[in-house]
Amino acid sequence: MRKFFTLLIFPFIFILDRITKLMIVATLSEGQSLRVWPGVFHLTRVNNTGAAFGLLKERTSLLTMVSVVCIVGISGVLLRDFFMKSSARGFIHCLRHLALALVLAGAAGNLYDRIRYGYVIDFLDFRIWPVFNIADSSICIGIFLMILSLFKTRKVY
Repeated sequence: MRKFFTLLIFPFIFILDRITKLMIVATLSEGQSLRVWPGVFHLTRVNNTGAAFGLLKERTSLLTMVSVVCIVGISGVLLRDFFMKSSARGFIHCLRHLALALVLAGAAGNLYDRIRYGYVIDFLDFRIWPVFNIADSSICIGIFLMILSLFKTRKVY
């Protein structure tokens, strides 16, 4: 049952990311902003040709290749674990699969944008942080959960 839950995370996050980006594209033009909570939270459309925080701007080919490699690698791990009988069970194992599914969904969402538009659509603007999207959040949460799982399995002497 836990394996199926993990498999559902990917399409849920991917579809949520696509729907929110389509709504932003239909509503706002590049650079346009809509105040939700003035000075705190805005919806601002940014067409990001780079990676996180605008790093590697105009390096769409490189970022696309990195995304594809990550997606193939993570998919391989998840599929292997899904179809193999594993002795690894428990909270940490599930946490790692959840983390991988979140990173996979986020990477796929942003890869879709890079292939379709040549840039990633960002829109969540908290004014004190670079503008980001649901896929970016998914990747960050997944990486955080993976790090947390590593600390949980580390023995302290």
